[in-house]
Amino acid sequence: MKCIVCGTKEASIHGQCEDCYLKHVQVTGAGSIEVTICPKCGAFKIGNNWSKGKMEQQLSRKIAAHLESKDPNVTLEVENNSVVLKRLEGKIEFLFDIKTEGQKMGGYPMTVPSRILLNSCPTCNKISGSYYESIIQLRTLTAEYSPIIDKVLDGISGMLHKMHNNETDSFVSKIQPMKEGVDIYLGKKNDGIKVSKYIHDHYFSDTTRTKKLAGRREGGDFYRYTFLVRLFNLPPGAIIWGKDKTYILEKVGANSLTVIDPANEKRYDILQNDFNTGPYSYSQDNVESRKFIVVSSENNESTIMDNENFAIYTVKGKYQGEVKAFNYKGKFIVSLTN
Repeated sequence: MKCIVCGTKEASIHGQCEDCYLKHVQVTGAGSIEVTICPKCGAFKIGNNWSKGKMEQQLSRKIAAHLESKDPNVTLEVENNSVVLKRLEGKIEFLFDIKTEGQKMGGYPMTVPSRILLNSCPTCNKISGSYYESIIQLRTLTAEYSPIIDKVLDGISGMLHKMHNNETDSFVSKIQPMKEGVDIYLGKKNDGIKVSKYIHDHYFSDTTRTKKLAGRREGGDFYRYTFLVRLFNLPPGAIIWGKDKTYILEKVGANSLTVIDPANEKRYDILQNDFNTGPYSYSQDNVESRKFIVVSSENNESTIMDNENFAIYTVKGKYQGEVKAFNYKGKFIVSLTN
């Protein structure tokens, strides 16, 4: 069937060929689209809000809202991944589809004018001005720099990077190494809350939050928040005192400590919150531990030999191979975490 309008091309929709149908629906792009790009970080603004990520997706939605047709019965869609921003030419090129009464025609090229501006985003302006709303202070129980601080920094680096990519006002203003730890300055108070909670959930620690009035902003008081995070950095063998009890630290977990009562050699778990709020204290003096070879084992007892002086000792429990044991006042207690 030939097109009822031109009579030459094959009809494809409503008795018309594609060219004649396009003339009938008269698709136009109303107005110009303004895009602002931050030359420092690549953030962009289409409308009133700054964003990060794929600009083309937001441009597609903005362009679709600008498209108009003479025929009210058609739906216009911008094809995914077809948007190209021509910065030097001041225009946006894309492909659009037409849907009507269950039929779809697509891949039609179109251009709309665009005003492209280059301006620093608010986040980059804040970073260059050393702006911050919260501080994460990483410290240890012993008030000395410890490898656990480096471990935590590695653990939160991905989180900080992800927050910065997802939210334009999330950023690290600066990182200040210190003799006793590290201070991390963050652009948002909520980022301080998120990071300190992550550390508390993944590393045995205690967090204290304080705030200080820093001025007034938008008619209200503006506070800066400090999150003091004390990381547990005592090694296995450290002495921990509870109420009328002495324990040997065997293992440090994310949310609990495994300790040994040397009187009965039983093991107990001390939860993070209980340790931070309960009647616990600690010593920086450690119980000596060494490697031993198991010589024999029977009747819930094992004979072990010192690797260095070949001395023989008897310990509770059945073991084999090589073990590590704590020497608590001449009493040897095998650690279950070698």
